[in-house]
This record gives sequence, C-alpha cells and structure tokens, in this order.
Amino acid sequence: MTTGEVVNPVADVPLVGGLLAVLDEFAAGLGVPFWLRALAECALVAVVGFAVLRLVATRVLPWVGEALVRPVVLVTAAVRALLLLVDLGISRAVRRFGRVPPEPVYAYGTAVMAVLDVVEGFVRAGLPKLAIARAAPRWLLVGAMVMAFLAWNGNECVPSADTACVSPVNHWTTSFEAWVGTR
Repeated sequence: MTTGEVVNPVADVPLVGGLLAVLDEFAAGLGVPFWLRALAECALVAVVGFAVLRLVATRVLPWVGEALVRPVVLVTAAVRALLLLVDLGISRAVRRFGRVPPEPVYAYGTAVMAVLDVVEGFVRAGLPKLAIARAAPRWLLVGAMVMAFLAWNGNECVPSADTACVSPVNHWTTSFEAWVGTR
C-alpha cells in the first residue's frame, strides 16, 4: 500500500482484497473521490459478507454438523484404543508374573472409558445441533457483521501523514472532510 488515497484499506480484506484493489484503481482512474470509493467498497464487502455468512449459517454449518459426526466418533475410538493400550500393557505385564493388576490400573481404564463416552455422547448430540444455525435471524447475522467490522476497524492500521497509524474509519472521515473542504 503506497498512500491511503491510492489504495483503499478495504483492499486488505482477505479473499476479496485483490479484486477490491483492482476496483479501487479503476474507480480512481475515473476520478471518483477516495471517500466515495471507500464507502462503495465497504458496502460491497458488507453485502458479499452477509451473503457468505448467510450461506454458511443455512447450508454449511448444518451439513458440517452431520458430516463430522462419524469421523469425530472414529477419532474418539482411536484415541480410546491408544489410551487403553497403557492399561493393557500394565495389566499383561503384571499378569505374566501371576499377580493381579493394581487398582489404579483399573481406575485409569474406567476413567478413560468414562471421559471418552462423555466426549462421544457430546459429539453425537452436539454436532448435529449446528443445524440450529439455519434458523438464525437476519438481525443476528447483521450483528455478527457489525462486530466483524468493528474488530477490523480496531485492528487495521492505515498509514497517515499526520500520525503513524489511524483506523480505516478515521481515514475515511478525514478524506471526506478534505473533499468537502475543497467544494
């Protein structure tokens, strides 16, 4: 990024930043003021972001919730088998000497089984509940978009002539005030 007037800070948005940079350069070539380019690009990002968020909430999350149950249960079974190898190894070694395994070995095995049964139950019951995202109201999605915007604005740094760093909204308002001052 060279100067704030050349490249819009929205151009740093992941996935769409390159397209926005090209759009910004094209609009700048047409003589569109920076503040208007920035406003239009923010609106475009908001509309596309909302559409993607809605798609994720209504299609992707419910599908992921159902699709992940079996693989996660298989991973849980593999972890269970690995953790119980300790129990098996100690029990076999102790039995070779004709002794009964100590009680902590049995307690370990019982604890492993109990914890992983709870995890498996949570996975089988919890992951399909992601389908509830399908019923998310639009205001909740808009709220998520606003929170994402506020987080982005608070963390993004735009080089400025006055200070080392300003937020994109401060940069936009400064550009708008400068444009109004020239009219």
